[in-house]
Amino acid sequence: MKAGGYLPASFLDWDGKVSAVIFCCGCNFRCPWCHNGELVKSEPSLDLGEIFSDIARRAKFLDGVVISGGEPSLWSGLLPLLEKLKEAGLPAKIDTNGTTPSLLRAVTKKNLAQHIAMDVKAPLDAASYSRLAGVPVDMEKIIESIKLIKSSAPSYEFRTTYVPALHSDGDLLKMRGELSDDAHWVVQCFKPNGCLDEKFLGEEPASAEKLKELLPGIKIRG
Repeated sequence: MKAGGYLPASFLDWDGKVSAVIFCCGCNFRCPWCHNGELVKSEPSLDLGEIFSDIARRAKFLDGVVISGGEPSLWSGLLPLLEKLKEAGLPAKIDTNGTTPSLLRAVTKKNLAQHIAMDVKAPLDAASYSRLAGVPVDMEKIIESIKLIKSSAPSYEFRTTYVPALHSDGDLLKMRGELSDDAHWVVQCFKPNGCLDEKFLGEEPASAEKLKELLPGIKIRG
């Protein structure tokens, strides 16, 4: 099996933990502002066995392993890797766009991930969501994943990247009401780095201060 990227140690990808990060390639969304645009379009090239050996060697220095992307739920190596991490006693976190609730159900049923972070792109209607995702979106699957994560994940968060060129203040307020889960919603500030659509490299970054005023009580990552 191949992976798209590997970060031996990160202090940013899992709050409060030192984690290794494995990146998969490919995604079924085409979010124009995506900061991992190169992973969406590239082919995997790193040997997963070698990555796992390195993680196992450094296991006592790690709090866990993050599986990110791209979109991990589309990766055939995800479940086998999660099972190997569980056998090795290494907690796992998955980043996902929530388009594959059947995979998330299998993960939670087998207790293969200690934390699931789902990106919630926009208000939960097809027109808004498709505008942010860059492709038509099956909203039933998105909503199913949200409900499943709320009810079954040991630990979780919903993340929204605020892109001023694509979100209105009203969008964010609507999302807050739809999620109805302030304790687990994180709003991240868009930064014009590595964007899938190069036009977004010229967009202004989002303001953390504005978001704090608009969304009091919500965690803001700037």
